[in-house]
Amino acid sequence: MSVFGHNKRLALAAAALALGSVAIPASYAHDALLAATMGVASTPLTADQARDAMLAAGTRLAYTIDNDGDETVTASSDQPDEDGEAGQSAALDPELECMAKVVHHEAANQPREGQLAVAQLIMNRIRSGRFPDTICGVANQPGQFFHTASYHPNRSSASWARAIEVSREARNGTAGDVAEGAIFYHAAYQRATAFFRTRPRVMTLGDHIFYR
Repeated sequence: MSVFGHNKRLALAAAALALGSVAIPASYAHDALLAATMGVASTPLTADQARDAMLAAGTRLAYTIDNDGDETVTASSDQPDEDGEAGQSAALDPELECMAKVVHHEAANQPREGQLAVAQLIMNRIRSGRFPDTICGVANQPGQFFHTASYHPNRSSASWARAIEVSREARNGTAGDVAEGAIFYHAAYQRATAFFRTRPRVMTLGDHIFYR
């Protein structure tokens, strides 16, 4: 059953709720999703399925849920995104892809704010004059992140769509600075080395500690 195709404006509004930091029960997410589209009851979704379906609506990615072979719910939209592409499943420019790979690899399990902090850190490095002057240059700098060409995330996943969205916001400067001026970070479970102990500490966010 296709639930997207009726009143996309309301569907995107419902997705905006799911994309925020507010946690809602799976049943509420499911009901909001259907109320915004067709206003009908359906097979209950899990929390992850409801969240991912609503994320798909917000990012205009095709998304399919198969509940034990009984029902398929497809979320999609052919509306162009801000870059004029027919959704984020379209080819990414290399710089945005490099940033999205770093965000996904380093912070896919972090809250959205923590992912944005990692993406903004890359932009801070570019502006600092102490690092390469391109996103891919920063991402692939030896001894810093990793070789992005060797990393292949699942491009149909909701976490990849979120990494693209966060990276686009960081590159375009449309979100407030989360970890103000941070250019270094490490996992919170790791003991700070002498290098980090000499750096101004900005904040702890999720599982990461950020420094200037």
